[in-house]
Formats: sequence, C-alpha cells, structure tokens
Amino acid sequence: MRLSLNLFGIPMDRYAPLAVAAERSGYDAVWLSDHLVTPVEYAATYPYSSTGRPGYDGGTPLADVWATLGYLAAATRTIHLATGVYILPLRNPFVTARAAATVQQLSGGRLVFGVGAGWMREEFDAVGESFENRGARMDEIVAIMRRLWSGEPVAHEGTHYRFATVQLSPAAEPPPPVIVGGLTAPALQRAARIGDGWFAPASSLDDAVAARTTIDAERRRLGRDHLPFRIWVRLGNPWSAAERARFRDAGFEDVTVFPKQLVPDGDTAAVAEAMERLAGEVARA
Repeated sequence: MRLSLNLFGIPMDRYAPLAVAAERSGYDAVWLSDHLVTPVEYAATYPYSSTGRPGYDGGTPLADVWATLGYLAAATRTIHLATGVYILPLRNPFVTARAAATVQQLSGGRLVFGVGAGWMREEFDAVGESFENRGARMDEIVAIMRRLWSGEPVAHEGTHYRFATVQLSPAAEPPPPVIVGGLTAPALQRAARIGDGWFAPASSLDDAVAARTTIDAERRRLGRDHLPFRIWVRLGNPWSAAERARFRDAGFEDVTVFPKQLVPDGDTAAVAEAMERLAGEVARA
C-alpha cells in the first residue's frame, strides 16, 4: 500500500516541511485541495456529507494550487505533486493548461492532475461561470489541455470553446495524468471515459468497491480497460490499522491521509513523526 498526504486545512507555513517529511518517509504524493473563493452564504448541497456541508468554511486556509505546487517542487525531489481536486470548469482552459505545464516542467514530471466538476453553484456564480454546463465544459477542457500539452499548434472548434491556431511551449513532458474526482454517477462515468485514474472522497469500503466496479465496467464497455488507471482512496475516521487492512485486502493500493487524522492538534514535528511511524506500520503490514 502506498501512502499520500493531503495538506488540506493546515497553515501554509507547514506545507513545505511536511512535504519534505513525507518524501523522506517514502510517501508517494502530496495533495492540495482547491476552491477559488468561498461564498459567505451557500446552499447545503455538498454530496459527501450527511449535513450537506463540507469540512471547511471561509476561514479555512486554502492556497493557490499552482503557486504552491511550484513552491513544493523546489523543496522536494521525488514525491508526486497532486491536486485533489482542482475545480476545472471554474477556470479558463488556457490559464490552467499553462499553469499545469509549468509545474510539470519545474517538477521534472511529478504532477498528478486531479480534477473535479465542482458542487457549489454559488462559487460558479461569483466568478461568472456556468454551473449548469460545468460537466460538459470539463470534458472539453480536458481534451483541449491534452492537445495543448503536446506543444504542437492547436486549433479547436467545440461546443463551448472555439479558437484559431495557438501553441503552448514548452510542452508538458510527460503529459500529466488526469485523475477525476468524485463519487457521483457522472463523476464515475467521466473517470472511466476520460480519466487516467480516480480520486475518491472519504468513503466506506463498500462505496469504494462499488465505485471501482462501476468504473471498471464502463472502461471495458468503452474499450479503455487496457490503459493504465490508478485509484486513490481516502479513509474517513477512525484511521485505524484494521481499516487500512480492509482496504488493502480489497485491492486498493493508494490511500491518502490528512495531518489531522494522524495528530489532531499536533505541531509540524509531531505530524512528521506520526507520518514516519505510519509509513513504518504500512511497510510492515
């Protein structure tokens, strides 16, 4: 089982020390969560909570993904740098493609680009993007970015985006894998259809297995089951060895942990120590 660290919800001055500690302890990736803005008032429609409320508010520190990943690329050497997940249809595809290609270049090819369609209508309203067609736009943006990352001249005539021939240089080498997040039916179908992997929200083992089964069946139907595909799961609480073993025995190889799951109120040193201890436990299991 491979471990990853999600830096969500902690002060930004801990990002680099914990990323370095994760790399030293053999973690595979460090993940950043994303929101562009947090409306003060919004409907309780978060799909992965019984209350409809997410685990953050306007005061939760959320860093700009691309600036932070560039910073972490300079602080580390081997660990993957991941977005978990970037709300793709909130942004212009050219801006996102350029930023992702830059991080891929600066990090030596370590970007894992996790993307999602978003769930908060009010956030889309605030930045002037359509909420209703976000899924269709997301599909088109992924196709556009993959062509732009080639470094070759690209023109596009699509449903939502149209542009004459442009070129993005340097190319993103290698093209970053696009990992689709979410547990809804459209998210699972999208992961199977256009994704190089799936990033799960915190979920039970039964839900994770059911989602994987759905994705696998759809990939077979589409003739994509021969392509590489990687799954990251996130365990809820309690974060126990027994629960990890259940996921491992079910065939899940990548699991993501949050600092507050390891040490609820610990400082950077305490979290780093707990991360190292966890890595040892997983290696011995």
